[in-house]
Amino acid sequence: MVIQAAIPLLVELGPAVTTLQIARAAGISEPTIFRAFTDKNELLAACLADVTDSRHVVAELTAIDDSLPLPDRLNTAIEAIRAQGERTGSVIMAVGAAGALRHRDRQSMEPGERTRLEESRTTGYLEMHAAMTAVLEADQAALRLPAADIATHVLAIVLSLGRGGGWDKGPASITTDGLVDLILHGITV
Repeated sequence: MVIQAAIPLLVELGPAVTTLQIARAAGISEPTIFRAFTDKNELLAACLADVTDSRHVVAELTAIDDSLPLPDRLNTAIEAIRAQGERTGSVIMAVGAAGALRHRDRQSMEPGERTRLEESRTTGYLEMHAAMTAVLEADQAALRLPAADIATHVLAIVLSLGRGGGWDKGPASITTDGLVDLILHGITV
């Protein structure tokens, strides 16, 4: 409950968000926060762990109605992935700016810790890929490639655009509708 209240505030206010603001948003008293978290940095780290968990976007992808037309399903899926990326980026920046993000390079991690991190990332991507494939499968007969291959391409494009804020940077911003059109119709007239 506290984490779910804190994430939108982190996105909106950044590292300046106070535990009092978080408590009010969660409908609890500020001391209640410190029964669950030793300090604000621990709370911010928990927010980071939650927002980077792929289960949120997988749930959104899984909820897409496969009776919708393909362009609508694709648009909804891309928007879900895009929104998750924006939330994640905002929280990472806020947590980092607050000093709660303790960077640890892979070499300083214990071997088991590195393995768990890599497995978690791989599992998250595979779950997202399976959900994206399911979004496309209802129209497999009309697709030039297998749905799983298209899911790979869509995820590669959407995830790479989010890394550098590519959605709204440069001379021509990339809209979700424009990306859906490009995916469905290619680049030729």
